Amino acid sequence: MTKVLRNFSGRLLLVGCGNMAGAMLDRWLAAGLNREQIAIVDPFATPRDGVAQYASLAEWQAAGGTADWIMLGMKPQQLGDVADMLAPLATRSVHLMSILAGVSLADLAARFPDADAQVRILPNLAARIGAGVTAVATLGDADEATIAALLHPLGQTVTLPDDSTMDLVTAFTGSGPAFVFRLIESYAAAGERLGLSAEDSLALATATFGGATALLAESGDKPSVLIAQVASKGGTTQAGLDVLDSDGQIAALLTNVLRAARDRGRELAELARGEG
Repeated sequence: MTKVLRNFSGRLLLVGCGNMAGAMLDRWLAAGLNREQIAIVDPFATPRDGVAQYASLAEWQAAGGTADWIMLGMKPQQLGDVADMLAPLATRSVHLMSILAGVSLADLAARFPDADAQVRILPNLAARIGAGVTAVATLGDADEATIAALLHPLGQTVTLPDDSTMDLVTAFTGSGPAFVFRLIESYAAAGERLGLSAEDSLALATATFGGATALLAESGDKPSVLIAQVASKGGTTQAGLDVLDSDGQIAALLTNVLRAARDRGRELAELARGEG
């Protein structure tokens, strides 16, 4: 069931509308956001019926564009190119939102010091179907109620006291769907190597992962409790678990995966600040 977007009456400008920002926008539109309230500045974005789109900020300004909420959705490395022109528009009446990996609230405050509030948002791709998880941290005089209303249609929201852990959260939940998709892809490939057809293997893998995560969320049990309900001593499941658990390899692998993604986020932040 689509979550309805309520209590948002501002004018929203999206500076950059790629995969993630586009997924958020499509969900907002499905939840009832008025298309006349939105403008996109992105020459390469997929057009949306009834949504004004411009190739540049200069073109948007020339058309008389104004915004109460501005969301940065381009690549972090483009922040310096955008900030000089955008900063004068981010006044005391504007909330400046960002989904840019690695760009901290302090970075946003330095670039846009006159904005009413800086809001750092970390969604993930499942927001496209309203099943995402979005971490949010704010600085300044933030309109918390409106921010919550805007994020509600995207799925679950986790409000952080600050953005000190956001680089890790970026890796954990922002990049996380890609890691899960890779695990599913690899699981299906293993089934195919052992004799299943490619089509059956992928279908079974998708259903297995989907059902397991749905059960975990619905039951409220810890994973270890559910593992015990599937595995029996000396059985087939335990034989497979013994391989997974051998020498802590899977935990070490995933730790290295998250560390690499987190550290890359920090590198992107340095590039956005012109330090890289």
